[in-house]
Parts: sequence; C-alpha cells; structure tokens
Amino acid sequence: MVLLLLALTSGWNLSFPGNSSGFLEPRMFFQPDEDQFIFTEIENAVTLIQYGPVTFGVGLSVDTYMGTSSKESDIAFNVYSGHWNIRGFFGVDYGSMLFSLFTDHECFHNIDMADTSGQYMNNMKLGVENHINIRMEDHAVFMPAGPVPDYKVSIGFYRPTGETFQKGHLFDWSLHGNVDYPLLSAREMVYGTILHSDIYFHLDGGSSSRYFGEVYGRHHTDKGDIVIFFRHHLHDTQPIRSLEGETCFGMRFEW
Repeated sequence: MVLLLLALTSGWNLSFPGNSSGFLEPRMFFQPDEDQFIFTEIENAVTLIQYGPVTFGVGLSVDTYMGTSSKESDIAFNVYSGHWNIRGFFGVDYGSMLFSLFTDHECFHNIDMADTSGQYMNNMKLGVENHINIRMEDHAVFMPAGPVPDYKVSIGFYRPTGETFQKGHLFDWSLHGNVDYPLLSAREMVYGTILHSDIYFHLDGGSSSRYFGEVYGRHHTDKGDIVIFFRHHLHDTQPIRSLEGETCFGMRFEW
C-alpha cells in the first residue's frame, strides 16, 4: 500500500517484474577424500518489486557434497551437513552502483539424525557493488571492462542473538569481498580472474578467514553465460568446512 501511494505521487514507475538470476556450479577437487570430491551449488534470486531505482526480492541457494568412500575411491553422497541459504534483499541503484540491505538465513543441516539442525545463523548485511559492461569484440581487447573491476563488498552482523536465531557458530560480525577482473575479450569469450575473501570476527575476540582465487573463461550467449574455471583456496581457517590449500575445476552456468 505504501509503495502504491508513493508510485502515484512521484515520477517513478512501480512494477512487479519477477526477474530471476542465478547459477548452477558443479566443481571437482583434485585431491578427493571422504569429505570432498564434487561439490555442487545452485542459487537463484527473484526480483519481486521494482519502484524506480528501488528493488526488493528473495533468493535461495543450496550446496550438495560428494566425497570418496574408503572402498577403492567409490563416490559417496554426503547426506549430512547439507547447506542452505535463504535471503531477502532490498536494493537501491545509484549510477553504476547498487547499495543493498539484505538478510541471510544460513544453515547446515544433519539430515536423518536426532539433531537435524547442525548449525544455523541469521545475519543482517549492508553491501555495495558496481555494474560493468564488458566489451565483446571480434578482435582481442585487453582490459575489456576498463580500469575498474566488478566488485561486491558487504559487512554482516549476526543479530539477534539467542538460540532462536543462532546455533553452533562463534561469529559476531563479518566482512566479505569479491573482485571480478575481466582481462581479455575476444569474440564471445572473456577471460579473467576472481579474488574472493570472507573474514569472520568471533564472539571470543578471535577471527577466521577464507580466501580463494579463480581463473576463468566465460562464453556469452543470449540465454546466459557458461564459465569454465580453476579455483584455489589460498587460505581457509573457517571452523565449518575448511578448504585450506584445496584446488578444484568447475563449470558455472549463469542466467
């Protein structure tokens, strides 16, 4: 009702686009063990309301894990420690940047066990990200995105406290960053690098962090992008699913 009144009294248009964006990303580790061999993540976000530069939507992501069993490296699906993340977001476009306020309900579930809720956490995040238009040329173009890379930065607060909202983790607040730097474009392909970081500050005053680097080739189509990548976890001291020193190969299908 409030948005409808604002739409009637301003020059902005109110719409309900229902646009969705997301990706499917299977990745295989080079040093498989009982905990990790093939991980697959699927994520989708839907824009429900758009009012001029203001958007509101929801999203969901799911991780599945496969490792190798002790019987001659047979593949075993890890039905325990399933990972889900439910998100609500509110964003404001300003020029080439998007400022956002969003919530994450992140949980690791123990399926078919007496205590099915292994860990869960709820947090509120403030973020900013930019939008770049990559030049697609018939001939090779170095630095096709220009001097400023695509980036996302956010800060998260794990509030409210109490077992209703938090269980099984030590996080107090966190910082997150992602830099995507396209280095070369030629025809329908873009080649670049990604550096991702997560830093968590604990309730006891300690901290943990995760950093990984990625080298990718992206093929652009009218219906979405297909990305082939190599990813190396440079550093990981996370108490949940640490991947310190692991390298994987993957494909990402984006829409």
